[in-house]
Amino acid sequence: MEIIKVLNTSVVLAKRDDGKEIIVMGKAIGFKNKPGSLIQESDIQKIYVLEDQSTSNDLAELMRETPEEFLIMTDEIISYAKRRLSTHLNEHLYISLTDHLFMATKRFKENLTIQNRLLWEVKKFYPEEFSIGMHALELIEKQLGIQLPEEEAANIAFHLVNAQQTKDNLNQIVMMTNMVKDILNIIKMHYKIEIPTDTINYSRFLTHLQFFVQRLLENKMLKTDDHDLIDQIMRKYPEEVKCVEKIEKYIKTNVDYTISSDEKMYLIIHVNRVVQRNNA
Repeated sequence: MEIIKVLNTSVVLAKRDDGKEIIVMGKAIGFKNKPGSLIQESDIQKIYVLEDQSTSNDLAELMRETPEEFLIMTDEIISYAKRRLSTHLNEHLYISLTDHLFMATKRFKENLTIQNRLLWEVKKFYPEEFSIGMHALELIEKQLGIQLPEEEAANIAFHLVNAQQTKDNLNQIVMMTNMVKDILNIIKMHYKIEIPTDTINYSRFLTHLQFFVQRLLENKMLKTDDHDLIDQIMRKYPEEVKCVEKIEKYIKTNVDYTISSDEKMYLIIHVNRVVQRNNA
């Protein structure tokens, strides 16, 4: 195994005998070697073999500025997630999650807090991924002595949800994208408004719609027995009810799905928020 680049004192980019580029980690492996040097097996602690060459290159660039312990933690989290979820996770997760963990701890040390306004939705809609995120926070506290807020578990869950989107469900992703766009158009036409796309308000609403459509297509819609609350919401927001009924009709016509009362309630609430804040 020959070293191509020294990324830091403990991480190098190397080439196997078959020409495959890999990330190799080992104590002082980058300190005592240089490009062209052969790696001794006794110096190797961990090897990362990524099938996608561009992903491997991106990870190599990231490790130039990121302490190796973050890649090690990411590897542990991904291995744990694969066991829990029993599904394929996109290799790019090694890059996105390593970078996120590094920046999250850096912000914490600088006393900078970025709230995840969708914490409740993530906990409710993606409980398994959120549970893995909480496990990740425990791992970070154990290894770095840093106690990150619960919002970071939701952020990690986002990365896991995105990493489950593969070429195999590309058609579903395209359908989701088109449905979200159509639902937004229904809302804008019903209220005869334009919703600015460069605001956090729009971003939150868009994320809710994406979650809603994903649950719809995966047949994982929310269902509870709190009919009193649903009736109360529908009485309180009659105009939003009319708008959501149009959305409901669109969904029934295009994908032949009937949305649950709970999903209608949450749509009514979110439509009200985006419309009222748009008019504010």
